[in-house]
Amino acid sequence: MRNKILIGLFILGSNTLLKAQNYLGGHFSTKEAILSNTLNPAAGIAGEMKWQANIIGLNTEVGNNYFSINGKLKGIAKNWDKDKYVGQNLDGKRKQAHVNLSVLGPSAFIRIKEKNAIHFGIRARAIVTANDLNQDLVYSLYNHFEDILSWLPNFTDERATAAVNVYSEIYAGYARSFNFGERHALHTGITAKMTSNIFNAQFVADDINFNKIYTSAIDSAINVGNSKFNLDVSDVIDDGFKYKFGANGFGVDFGFIYEYKLKDSKDHFVMVGLSVNDLGFNKYKLGKNSRSFIGNGRDIPASHLVDSNGETNNIDEVLDSLGTKTIPTGTRKIKLAASINLFADIRVVKMFYINTNLQFNPYSFKKGTAIANLPIDITVTPRFEHRIFSVYAPINYNQYSGFNMGAGLRIGQFTFGSSTIITSFAKKKFSGIDFYFNVGFGKSYKDKKVKKEKS
Repeated sequence: MRNKILIGLFILGSNTLLKAQNYLGGHFSTKEAILSNTLNPAAGIAGEMKWQANIIGLNTEVGNNYFSINGKLKGIAKNWDKDKYVGQNLDGKRKQAHVNLSVLGPSAFIRIKEKNAIHFGIRARAIVTANDLNQDLVYSLYNHFEDILSWLPNFTDERATAAVNVYSEIYAGYARSFNFGERHALHTGITAKMTSNIFNAQFVADDINFNKIYTSAIDSAINVGNSKFNLDVSDVIDDGFKYKFGANGFGVDFGFIYEYKLKDSKDHFVMVGLSVNDLGFNKYKLGKNSRSFIGNGRDIPASHLVDSNGETNNIDEVLDSLGTKTIPTGTRKIKLAASINLFADIRVVKMFYINTNLQFNPYSFKKGTAIANLPIDITVTPRFEHRIFSVYAPINYNQYSGFNMGAGLRIGQFTFGSSTIITSFAKKKFSGIDFYFNVGFGKSYKDKKVKKEKS
């Protein structure tokens, strides 16, 4: 990787964070199958669609627990000023970061004899995560990246991880319903995925020490102790970006939904579901831009690290001065952004429902591992749902960006919305914004009444 790309990875690991869920708020509807299946692969068969075809969908989410936007979205969009509107959260807590972008391509859901269904399609995903960062390190990288002598004075025995996982997937799945009497049903589903890498990188740092030592009025020294890090970067950018389609990994989703129906109706009173999504990994080959480093414990004069204009030297020259740098080779594995989802969907009155969803990442508690993962997320979504259209009002808590409120709308099989749009227009200070849309077409069941047999 050229030095600019290397710098970009460090910055990427220190100043972006996204929400977790795809299509947050509009991700579950019994009148829609394909988006619902991304939450739980049993959701489509539990709904009311006979078949559905998807054309294109986009989900992008932005937020963080270090940076904030100070000012209402309506005002700042007209006159953007970074110095005026971007704030830094200096609360002393560890900093996290996550980016989630997905493009849902052509895909389909087909019900077979009411109790069986298949689904298949293609999707591209980009997930970036930085975990457990020291606030002073983030501050120094953001404010003084080009001037190492202006970094905050001391980091001791610190650690940090970051990962980038950009890939495409081809998926196919099967779902099945089991009825127990007239009012009880169990829905199951599984989705298998073949993944193809676009770009991958992982960064792990341990025992980070950074100490500025003032030796004289003329010069100072920097000592990084025995700091060490590994930066693993895929080889697709070695000689310009050259994407090659191939099978680089796999993933699997599986889920279960219990449904309790209204009397003499196909409509549910309550649905309760559990799913595990994106269990799997991608495998990539290391490129020439990968780096391994360990500090040599020596005091390095600052004059060896900066040029005559006071700017930091080429980053490889700095690393060579501070310790021993090597170029690793071989292959690496990066885990997919696995998540566990628990949800309940309750019918309050006719055409009005409340959905609650808890998402958490099974890798959240494994510090020191570079995984492009998802944060803990809790969402409550009241929704008005008709066969032709639905209205969503998601209320969300994210472990990094706090509480947000949004709105969404489905008209036929066209869905769009944002889980933060109300917050971003109403609050003078917010730390996240997202947007999604999806376009498709399909056919659902019209009659939800159970026909009684004549005596």
